[in-house]
Amino acid sequence: MAYIIIGLGYFGNIIKSKLEKKFNTKIVTVDPCNTSANYKTIDEIHFTSGKWFVTSPANTHHDILIDLFNKGIKDIWVEKPICPTLHETLDIFAKKPDDVFLYCDFTWLQHNSIKTLGENKDIKHIEMKWLNDGSMIPRDVNIVSDLAIHPISILTFLLMKSLDRIKNIDIIYATNTSVLINGISHNNTSFNIEVSNSSLKKYRNISLYCKDKVYRWSSLNEFFIENIGTIEKTDAIEENIKHFLNRNNIGYPLDIARSLEIVNIKFNDLCTC
Repeated sequence: MAYIIIGLGYFGNIIKSKLEKKFNTKIVTVDPCNTSANYKTIDEIHFTSGKWFVTSPANTHHDILIDLFNKGIKDIWVEKPICPTLHETLDIFAKKPDDVFLYCDFTWLQHNSIKTLGENKDIKHIEMKWLNDGSMIPRDVNIVSDLAIHPISILTFLLMKSLDRIKNIDIIYATNTSVLINGISHNNTSFNIEVSNSSLKKYRNISLYCKDKVYRWSSLNEFFIENIGTIEKTDAIEENIKHFLNRNNIGYPLDIARSLEIVNIKFNDLCTC
C-alpha cells in the first residue's frame, strides 16, 4: 500500500520519517516547492489507493481536500486544523463523500498524560499556559492560528470527556505574540488559557482544579502528573498515525473548529498590531 504525503515541509518530513521507521511501505511525496518531492501536483498521481497525508499549510487544506474528494481518495489524514476557518471546515464536511475517512491530527489528544487528565469527571477549573520560543511561527501566521489550537483542542477534549461543552469564550488580552483567553462551560467549569511566543523559554503547563485535588502536568516532565504519578510514555504523533491507519476517529474536529473560530474573530478584533 502506498503512503502519499502532500506537503514536504516541517511536519510532512516528521510524518515521512515516522512512516519510514515504523512501516515497510512505499512513500510518495508531493510538493510544488520542494525539489526532493516525487511530484509537484496531485494531478500527476494516477492512482487513488493508499493512505493520503495532507501536511501542507492550513490555507491550502480546503482546495486540496476538495481535489482529493473529486479524485476518489478514501483515506485522508489532514494536519490540524482541517481548515483555517469554520466556514471552510463546515464546507469540507458538507462535501465529504460518505465513504471517505477524514482524520484530523490534534496531536496532544493522543498524549498519554492528556488522556489520563481526561479521566477526571469533576473538573471545576482549568488553567493552561502554552508558550513557544517563536522559532517555528512563520511571519505570516498569528499566534492564535498556529499555537492556540493546541490548548483549545485539549480544553475541548477535557470538557467533552466530562460530558460538557464550552458556553462562552472571551479574550481579555491580545497582541500579535500573545493572547489570554477566559471562558466557562455549560456546567460552570471555568478556564483560562495563556498562549504566547517567548524568546526566553519553551514551556507548556496544564492544571486541573477538581473537587478535592489539583492535577498538574508540565512538558518539563511530560509523563508525570502531580497527584497521579508517572504515566506510560507514548509517541503522540505515532499514536495518531495508528488511529488513522485503523480508521479510529477521535471525533472532536467541529467542536474545536467552532471554538477556534470564536477566538480568531475576537483576536482579530482586539489585536492592536
